[in-house]
Amino acid sequence: LGRSTNLSGTTAVTVSFHAGRITICNVGDSRVVLGHRVTTDAYPIKEENLELSTVGGTTQKRTRREGYVAGIPLTKDQTPYRFSERERVKKAGAVVMTVDQMEGKETMHEQWAGLDDNVIDTSGDPPRVFQKGKEYPGCAFTRSLGDKIGESCGIIPDPEMVTIDISKKDEYLVIASDGVFEFLSNQNVIDICSNASNPLEACRVIVQSSYKQWLQYENRTDDITAIVIFLHCEKGWKNSAKITAEMLLSKEDIHDFKPLHKRD
Repeated sequence: LGRSTNLSGTTAVTVSFHAGRITICNVGDSRVVLGHRVTTDAYPIKEENLELSTVGGTTQKRTRREGYVAGIPLTKDQTPYRFSERERVKKAGAVVMTVDQMEGKETMHEQWAGLDDNVIDTSGDPPRVFQKGKEYPGCAFTRSLGDKIGESCGIIPDPEMVTIDISKKDEYLVIASDGVFEFLSNQNVIDICSNASNPLEACRVIVQSSYKQWLQYENRTDDITAIVIFLHCEKGWKNSAKITAEMLLSKEDIHDFKPLHKRD
């Protein structure tokens, strides 16, 4: 493309389906989250037929199974929050600190332990990777494609990979960029899927909810892109392609969200 990748790059995550299994490859801090139905005495499975109205006046029946759907991460963020990644880039010569620490507004420390993938950090000042004595690259991740200057301090393009079998209790799969999870936890996005009638509705609510949270805490938004897969095709949704097309073409906001604007 003729553009420098010295200080630019991207994270990436892929999901491949094969013979009842999925393989996930992850570079950076985008995520794949599985919605797995937990069945215990406290959460028995019950089947219930519901009538759902959709855009365009079409009514379809959908079966909802009651119970608890757990949000299980199939990727682990490669960021300086993660001890093993932080130590790896430090061995490569990186200095890990926040912007406030770099500017002398905060004492140097590494007290970021305990922040896992389901804990939301609303401080807006995450630990970043810097070259020693420099104010760049300042990446809030430890692996990426591109970011060539970052390679000198341990930012690598090597993916972490995992393969799992898909079971009948696996109901949803969410593939999303890091901006979605800045203020929404893994469980938040799976709860949204559980309450949605179809994947498009789930995507809309996830993105709109993330956008609203960004504007509550910041005067900007990060990349908030999501793909949602319902792993069980239900017989009641024979016209799902037609319904999805109607929803995409409709000017209605089916969730009655008011337009959101950036704060001044």
